[in-house]
Amino acid sequence: MKKTKSHSSQIVFNKPRAKDVLGSLNRAYKEQKQLFAHVTREENAPQQKFFPYGVERGDVEHRRWLFFATMTDRREMSNVVYESHARLWEREPRLYFEEVLGMSSPEILKTLTREKVGVPRQSAEYWQRSARTLFESFEGDPLTIYQKLESVNGILRFSKGGRGNQKGLLPGFGPKILSLLALFYGELKLMQIPGDAFPVDVHVQRFAISTGIVTAETPTVRSYEIERVLRPFLCNMCMEEGWKPLDLSHALWFLGNKCCSGCCRNAVAKLLCPSYEMCGGAVSTHSYFRQGRWDLTSPRYRRGGDCSFSLPPSPMFP
Repeated sequence: MKKTKSHSSQIVFNKPRAKDVLGSLNRAYKEQKQLFAHVTREENAPQQKFFPYGVERGDVEHRRWLFFATMTDRREMSNVVYESHARLWEREPRLYFEEVLGMSSPEILKTLTREKVGVPRQSAEYWQRSARTLFESFEGDPLTIYQKLESVNGILRFSKGGRGNQKGLLPGFGPKILSLLALFYGELKLMQIPGDAFPVDVHVQRFAISTGIVTAETPTVRSYEIERVLRPFLCNMCMEEGWKPLDLSHALWFLGNKCCSGCCRNAVAKLLCPSYEMCGGAVSTHSYFRQGRWDLTSPRYRRGGDCSFSLPPSPMFP
């Protein structure tokens, strides 16, 4: 069994297992089987369900709306985030235009708090700084960021540049969010998705641990350490196996959001999940959200619920 170890951590990848697990998931997604017979990217992905009123799909205003919406996306609550931004676009459109540069952080904070957008205090600070970079360095078009800097890593280097720039020129845009935004623009056929783009959120990390793709030589591992090495690993797997990152990313998010979360209560999980037989049970996300780390020694949740005690939950709302 071929395993590879990250040189910068105690994280170990099981590449043959990744090929089997991710390959079966990718096939189910492309063939619209099991869970993916019930959910599609076109109808159920948050960035597709919620849309800014009065704009053309893919135009510069839509691109800016996605830029700010994605900046506040925490992935475990994506539907709420994009719905709130669709509402915010109608009520406070200046937040998405150059006019926002004249707004103070407290003013932005008040608006985001009222509309329940993301984590308001953090988002307000990020919004002002990233908006200034967007309008002053890239003419207000976030697509230009990718066209000029070419890769996720290139954008990260740009954001960290400059003296005294401790918080970055694009705060809120780490590798996960930059990868996610790149997939959205690729989905709109606005650009080719960079080869180093793959959003590694809580769903992707939990899936990789629960299915044995990722293990560690320590009892706990920080989430950012997994993200740092899992992103290039998944990008390389996609390139080697001919998988489309857009397809695999959506498959992982839908599975995590609709099945993995609450799997132990879902009586039809075995029927819906393409990875059911290859999963050791979902690892708890408790320490992830409280401490920013995974506790690999915590007991796993059981796979699937029991039909004897409850009606099967809807696959749309597990």
